[in-house]
Amino acid sequence: MGTSAQQQDIVDQTISKYVEVADRAELGEGASRYKVVDVKGDLTSSFKGLYRELVRLGMAPALRRDNDGSLALILVKYSQKSNAALLASLAALTIVTVYISGLALAGLPGGGMLTPILYLVGLLGPLLIHESGHWIFMRRFDVPRSPPYLIPAPPLQLGFLGTLGAVINMKWVPATADELAMIGVAGPLAGFLAAIPVALVGLHTSAIVPASAVPPGSSLSVVPVIMDLLLAFIHTPSGYVVEMSPLTFAAYIVFFVTFLNLIPVGQLDGGHVLRAALGEKGHMTISLLFVAVLLVSGIYMPTLGLFGIIALFLLLLTRGRHPGPALEGSRLTGLGVMAVIIYGILLALTLPVPS
Repeated sequence: MGTSAQQQDIVDQTISKYVEVADRAELGEGASRYKVVDVKGDLTSSFKGLYRELVRLGMAPALRRDNDGSLALILVKYSQKSNAALLASLAALTIVTVYISGLALAGLPGGGMLTPILYLVGLLGPLLIHESGHWIFMRRFDVPRSPPYLIPAPPLQLGFLGTLGAVINMKWVPATADELAMIGVAGPLAGFLAAIPVALVGLHTSAIVPASAVPPGSSLSVVPVIMDLLLAFIHTPSGYVVEMSPLTFAAYIVFFVTFLNLIPVGQLDGGHVLRAALGEKGHMTISLLFVAVLLVSGIYMPTLGLFGIIALFLLLLTRGRHPGPALEGSRLTGLGVMAVIIYGILLALTLPVPS
């Protein structure tokens, strides 16, 4: 997909406002490479301005350093279109599979005939809010993006949950490390906060039953830390346990999905944050250590082992790599540091622990 002469003139004029370049080389498939001779002003500020203007023209930029230390500006033409038919089809199918999953929870307290609807809203609501958190910050930073796509899965009756969550296609990496970190943490934070009222309402509609009445093997072996903290709002007499309502079960899943997304591997949300904070080598090191800890912990807590297997698969799929921000060598400032702190808090609150 080429670039017209008129559009190329507009792109070149835009570039000249921020940097002085020479030796433009075509890389094929709408990509080109410029040698940067000079930067007009502060490098970070100039690149952020250039990034935003070029993205609006349908060109995604990256600034990289060559072996001799000189700067190279890479431009890639990207598609601004989204598949509306696919978006609607996946959403409809996901609603159906999640609703069917909710039918399997009909015996839980606090639901009755509304159980499938409660499960649908309690699960898909926070998951969509999670993706909206990413989308809002991508829009704020002018990062090329798709709408959120819901991903269907077989229902609970077949051993799944009715959905694999939702995903946004980030068509290009953010301009700076700060923006990468904020986009990475915004989704988990939004989904986590949305799941808390779901969990609280769910806990208040759950039943308190004698522990002796619970069939062997039917109780949860692990729960996210946040669920243990929220249980403080429920008075449970000695010898009694909470029998989850559909909303509680939905929130329980959302918290676990949040933990999965926070694992610092590849381009999971945690991977974005840690790549922004630690750079390429640091991110790779933490990824390997985190996966190893999960797998070893799986000997004692099979749930953590399952997360470790998923993380290992993603690690192998991406070879542990993450491209990082478009501005190579970009470092965190106050905004990015805040994102890392929030990341650490969310990781601790969603960590699975023995119940």
